[in-house]
Amino acid sequence: PAAGVEVWAVGHGLFGPGTPWHGPTITRGHVAKVARGVSSGRVAVLQSSAAVHRGCSGGALVDVARGTLVGMVTTNVKQQDGAIMPHVNFSLPTDLLRPLLDFVGAPPERQSTEALRRAWDACAADEYEQTLWRLEPEVLDLPSLVEERKRQALRRLDELANEGQAAEEGVFGEPPAESAPSSSASKKLSATAEPSPAENPGRRAKL
Repeated sequence: PAAGVEVWAVGHGLFGPGTPWHGPTITRGHVAKVARGVSSGRVAVLQSSAAVHRGCSGGALVDVARGTLVGMVTTNVKQQDGAIMPHVNFSLPTDLLRPLLDFVGAPPERQSTEALRRAWDACAADEYEQTLWRLEPEVLDLPSLVEERKRQALRRLDELANEGQAAEEGVFGEPPAESAPSSSASKKLSATAEPSPAENPGRRAKL
């Protein structure tokens, strides 16, 4: 089936077949996504929006318009706190169940477990299809914004460290050369060092 096709999920969710609520439960939804194998090209997983609760595993996924079985419900999705997301569920397509369907539909005299085993081996899922069944996320080779921001932060830290080192060298580097005293200051120092003859009468009398 293609995405958008209306489907019913038929099962015994919430209430088992042995309770007073006789008969299966039927929920309505659509095929949300069709996941195919890379090498095989066949449909590997069907995602639908029909509500699926505990107990619906193994139930039928039915194409409403055609009235045909298109998959078998296998699992739904849980959040981290354990809450179930009933409208996000997955089913195995009937193509992968063909060996079993052929075995059940064959006359008793033609039913052979050995033939069923060979058919299962021929229909076995490859590694990529098994990855889809395990609901493992696809590995994407995309640039990480977090890593780029880390690199930018490290570059900025290096720049700040270099700027700080340059500033320290400017403040604590070689002291500036002492300037020579001015002429007026030299005269004052000379006048202070040698007193005039008036201030030294002994020297004046000797001359």
